[in-house]
Amino acid sequence: MFYVSYDKPAKIPDAMMDRAVAFASEFLEIDGEMEVLFDGEFDNGCFGYVEYDPEDLELCVYVDGKNQQDQILTTFCHEMVHVKQYLKGELVSGIGKKPSRWYGKTFDGDYYNLPWEQEAFELEKIMFDCFKSY
Repeated sequence: MFYVSYDKPAKIPDAMMDRAVAFASEFLEIDGEMEVLFDGEFDNGCFGYVEYDPEDLELCVYVDGKNQQDQILTTFCHEMVHVKQYLKGELVSGIGKKPSRWYGKTFDGDYYNLPWEQEAFELEKIMFDCFKSY
């Protein structure tokens, strides 16, 4: 996977970021191009998010760089699960007032009960533990 990063904090060295991208791409069996930004709009306990434009195939992963290194890497793993979900067509984000779709089924509701978030929370732990020995 090809990526560029912006405003990466010093606590995430370039080599570590390269390893994190390579690991997540291999683990999730994805490929493509993306931007990783550390200067997004983070509020309400949000540590990261993904913006995906399916028409232009543009992917931007935002991670709050003010957190500790382990939290940044865990968040990156979580957001890379969403990248996989978008690229494989599992998740289609709702635009405007449209609800999101997961495997073609419409979902709207509590963040923690959304199936794509449940998958991301489950895999972030597994991925982070594996990444530490990658």
